[in-house]
Amino acid sequence: MATKEKKQGESTIANAIALDILNSKITIPPMPANGPKLMSLIRKPIDDIEVDDFVNIIDSDPGLLSMILKLANSVFFKGFDEIYSLRSAIIRIGLQETVNSTNLYFFRRMFPKIPEIEGFQAQDYWAFSWACAIAARRLGHPNLDMNVNPGELYIAGLLHGIGKLILAIQYPFEFSKCIQTAARLKVPLHTVELDELGTTDTNIASTLLEIWHIPRRICTGVKFYHNPDLAPEEDRNVAALIQFAYAVASMSGIGKNGDGYVTSLDSTWVARQSGLPLSKQNIREAVVKEILASLEKKSESITGVAPRKQGSLYESKNTTYQHQDIYRKKKSISPTPKPAKTKPPETGFFAWIRSLFY
Repeated sequence: MATKEKKQGESTIANAIALDILNSKITIPPMPANGPKLMSLIRKPIDDIEVDDFVNIIDSDPGLLSMILKLANSVFFKGFDEIYSLRSAIIRIGLQETVNSTNLYFFRRMFPKIPEIEGFQAQDYWAFSWACAIAARRLGHPNLDMNVNPGELYIAGLLHGIGKLILAIQYPFEFSKCIQTAARLKVPLHTVELDELGTTDTNIASTLLEIWHIPRRICTGVKFYHNPDLAPEEDRNVAALIQFAYAVASMSGIGKNGDGYVTSLDSTWVARQSGLPLSKQNIREAVVKEILASLEKKSESITGVAPRKQGSLYESKNTTYQHQDIYRKKKSISPTPKPAKTKPPETGFFAWIRSLFY
């Protein structure tokens, strides 16, 4: 009981610090009204999406329209003729792929430019997030019997790491030091973040998603994907599939997200269960092979990042981390001072976040 209460206390503190970080002042353009509309569309089964509704959203946004036309005329999708209309682009690319890519482009352009940080670059970050999102959607297919919404998995996969963007923008020096320390000690990045900053990028991400009124399942999945065992039972499948998708994205060699620590597929929550299709090694390997092949074909056209050869990534054999024991036993440098708490400003990033849906 004492251990459980201690963990709950640590979680409360970490969440409070995450909120403090989001309170920090930052200049960022407001989210256009199309954001909730796009996320609502992607959560629907493809057969339930009205093409006219989607076209109306894109036609009202010249930037997104330009990106979709560019994709339709990219090397992977290009046909004999140049595409100039959105409807023709949708036919060529496919509605599902177009909706997926539109959400990627929308969120990618929404965040401001991040500082130069060794091991963390915006284009690589978004390429990795796209790979995770595509993998997550596939894992939500009904034939895998996980009883989840594939569109919600896509959103969770795409936005699982936005806490890293916030840290890179708000605390570039501290975040950079966390990245370098995690790489040197070969431990998960979030364990270093927790010891150095008092919170993790997943806490920040899930807090931000809650403020955006994103469905609870997505917020919980993002918060607990590093350790699905800790997730509430009703949302555990989402967290588990994001963990699995994250591992597949790491295997793909597409982009980088600042964390070189790779969870082996066999140690994921899904693989450790019994009675699930993905618990069977032959099915798991076939699905992963299918996902990797799809990612490899489309990555450069959609994200601008080609898969890189693997060889420098290191794998874990266990995904249940005791962050203080693992990190502090190996730690040999002085901790980075935790950011001082400040009174929430009347304007700034948090004020912008709160205004989005009110």
